[in-house]
Amino acid sequence: MGGGSSGKAAFFHGLARGQVLAVEIESLAAGGHGVARANGVPVFVARVAPGDLAEIELVDVRKDFARGRLLKVLERSEQRVEPPCKLFKICGGCQWQHISYDRQLEAKTDLVRQAVKRIGGLDPGIVGRTIAAAEPFFYRNKVQFPVAHPRGSTRILAGYYEQDSHDLVNIKHCPVQPEPLDRVLEATKDLCQQYKISAYDETKGAGLLRHITARFSFDRREALVTLVVNAATGAGGRGRAGQVVDLDVMRALAGKIIKRVPEVAGVCLNFNPDAGNRIFGDKTICLAGEPYVSERLATRRPDLPARLRDGFEFRLSPTSFFQVHTDQASRLMELVVEAAVPGPPGEAPLPLVVDAYAGVGAIAFWLSTVACRVLAVEEHAQAVADGQVNRELNGIENVEFRCGAVESVLPQLAASGLNPQVIVLDPPRKGLSPEAMAATVALRPARIVYVSCNPATLARDLKILVINGYMTKQVQPIDMFPQTYHVESVAVLERRP
Repeated sequence: MGGGSSGKAAFFHGLARGQVLAVEIESLAAGGHGVARANGVPVFVARVAPGDLAEIELVDVRKDFARGRLLKVLERSEQRVEPPCKLFKICGGCQWQHISYDRQLEAKTDLVRQAVKRIGGLDPGIVGRTIAAAEPFFYRNKVQFPVAHPRGSTRILAGYYEQDSHDLVNIKHCPVQPEPLDRVLEATKDLCQQYKISAYDETKGAGLLRHITARFSFDRREALVTLVVNAATGAGGRGRAGQVVDLDVMRALAGKIIKRVPEVAGVCLNFNPDAGNRIFGDKTICLAGEPYVSERLATRRPDLPARLRDGFEFRLSPTSFFQVHTDQASRLMELVVEAAVPGPPGEAPLPLVVDAYAGVGAIAFWLSTVACRVLAVEEHAQAVADGQVNRELNGIENVEFRCGAVESVLPQLAASGLNPQVIVLDPPRKGLSPEAMAATVALRPARIVYVSCNPATLARDLKILVINGYMTKQVQPIDMFPQTYHVESVAVLERRP
């Protein structure tokens, strides 16, 4: 939906910008918008539910589609519910709080099936129904809030951006994060104001505080707060516009946060002086308390190895990747173990498994219970350091970390003659690069387990893997992000004889 029109209002198919229409919402699309049709053209509208009869104003008209702004709901769909968040109409953090949870799950299944069919050229029947979260609210174990000053004020605002906007919505209570993080956010904003910490202005490159971030451990009921500042590393480091960090002030502020919110186990400071929308910089120091929180992932299933019922503990630093929904992360790990092992788990250990994009080692550790050896490949050095600590913490002896890009490490494995029976891929939203794809295919594993948070890039990559000798056996969506359009999937592929 990129590009734009300028000058005179675009006019296609009898539709024009500014036109007011009554439309029926037929379905939900990737990105969270509802889809209606006007004069045969798809019209995308936010904050509507399938079955709504809505009055909309067209705000953008193109040759192949249009965008509309909801004016009012004329007739409510049975799938519509009252969103618990008072800021839902303007906050872009969630897109689907107004839709019943059962319908959210159906929509996510449909999104994966459509991508698999249209982009991947595969039978949508291989896609299972999305696995629901037991807790669709208060689930987020990590939050990242940009900050700003209101015009003409030194007050600190922090929250999410408005839907399709870069305007900040100041958050006080958020129903998708645990209640302690509400108190963390409020205390941090208040104390930053007291200590006269300036907010970052991305247009000028000025101001100190860029983001307030926090992790929460549901196992320990503890939080780790990280303040991201517009400054270079080290005491007195300067940002692009000469911002200075007074570490004594920041340590005093950190101590006050810990004192005010008992659940806070530590406060860190991350330095990011670079322009752009990357949240974290490369350097982090601990200001007070512990530089990590610990979380535990375990299964309740009696058919899986006993070690998984005991669970694994993970120490998480501020910048390391970890699934945002802790309980669903355990369900995801169960799916990966099942997908990796063709027979009953633990019956015949796999000789060698490669876990690509391994993060702190969550998938690798679970696979260590059904494999003789696991190679965990991760590019982010801090995640590897966390993973090595976690390996020792859990007494795991058959997982080895390799620090480097998947595109570089997998060819090295192939050159050394290693032949993994299974490769697990868990790439970022953009999916596999051509180099990572080529390296995966060159290793010729008997099975590939592909974990994806983007149905479109998953379907694209499945199509390429099928062309290169693999057969997609199953795609199982799982809801890691309730109240949003995002959906995780686990695909299982086998090499054709």
